Amino acid sequence: MTRPSLAVTLVTYTYNDHALAAGLLAEAASWEGVPRECVVVDDGSAVPFVAPDTAPTPRVLRLSPNQGPARAKAAGLGAAGSRFVLSLDADIRLPPDWLVRCLPEAARPEIGIVATPIVNDAGEGLLADYQKLRYSLANGFSGDAQVAPAGVWLLRREVWQRYGFHDFAGRLHEDVHLSRTLRAAGLALRILPGPPARQIRRLSRTTMARRGWTWQGPEFLEAAKANPIDPANALLVAVGRRMERHRAANPAFLYYDCLYLAHALADILGQAGYVADAAALPAALAGVLPEPRAGAYLLADLARLGHGNAPSGSAGLASPLAAALGQGLASLLPPDAGTDLAAALPELAAEDAREDWDFSFYDGLPARA
Repeated sequence: MTRPSLAVTLVTYTYNDHALAAGLLAEAASWEGVPRECVVVDDGSAVPFVAPDTAPTPRVLRLSPNQGPARAKAAGLGAAGSRFVLSLDADIRLPPDWLVRCLPEAARPEIGIVATPIVNDAGEGLLADYQKLRYSLANGFSGDAQVAPAGVWLLRREVWQRYGFHDFAGRLHEDVHLSRTLRAAGLALRILPGPPARQIRRLSRTTMARRGWTWQGPEFLEAAKANPIDPANALLVAVGRRMERHRAANPAFLYYDCLYLAHALADILGQAGYVADAAALPAALAGVLPEPRAGAYLLADLARLGHGNAPSGSAGLASPLAAALGQGLASLLPPDAGTDLAAALPELAAEDAREDWDFSFYDGLPARA
């Protein structure tokens, strides 16, 4: 069946995850309307991306060294030659009719970006279920949004040329920056109803914790420059509320919440210069978990995230601050936390036995400890 060619440039991005980008291009060839042009930005991958045999033949832009998502998006959007630009992260999959259905809305002069809800769809298992609950974006929401998540953007090229983040200096949060710019210009960020996009990247639990904190952490870390106590306490309150919500879905999600909190607290202390306290924190947090085997997993995961213990016998192990934060975690745990954590243990073991996690650029970022 011949599919209509649309005045759209599809732009996607790869950094050591070429299979996801190639899969997106192959799927785009089967959409109800096919983009007239495809651009792949290879953001300094160890092995350069080779364009697959798809129609249209993708144009590859290689950045070297790695520039980060914001600069990769700026390069790709700037290279688009069609009236419309569809920017998709490589792990996003759209319904076949999405582009045809959304183009008329993107053509309206009062619209800055057309987007869609994104559901995390990384397979089966406890971790995939947690990620689907925690990291799906705007699920069920439609209408005008404050922020258009960067995974899916459909916009007119003229909007990018006039309002794009050409000089944005950050590696991340370009979606927040562009969304603010467009709203300030009076343009709407329209989330359309209908079947959502799917995000299929399979993230390990440590990458998931790192990724979540990378997005949420800046405001806490900025406050920690003056004193880490207040942002640490605020984080304890926020994660406590999260635990309550997640418990209603699956009590075994508790381990992932504990890991996220532990990583975030260690980062707050380390970034604030409380090095000995940050080094003592993993043992203090692991020690309050009522399931010792879960405590052992927590120590191992924190080590993978760059948070090691203080040397044996050092003053850091007697840190009153680390002990107080450990008690803060203990106060959040439900009465049957031991049972909940034990239920997660088989899943954690299965995760550690897997070797097919998708690469994430968060794994390429330097650990902060």
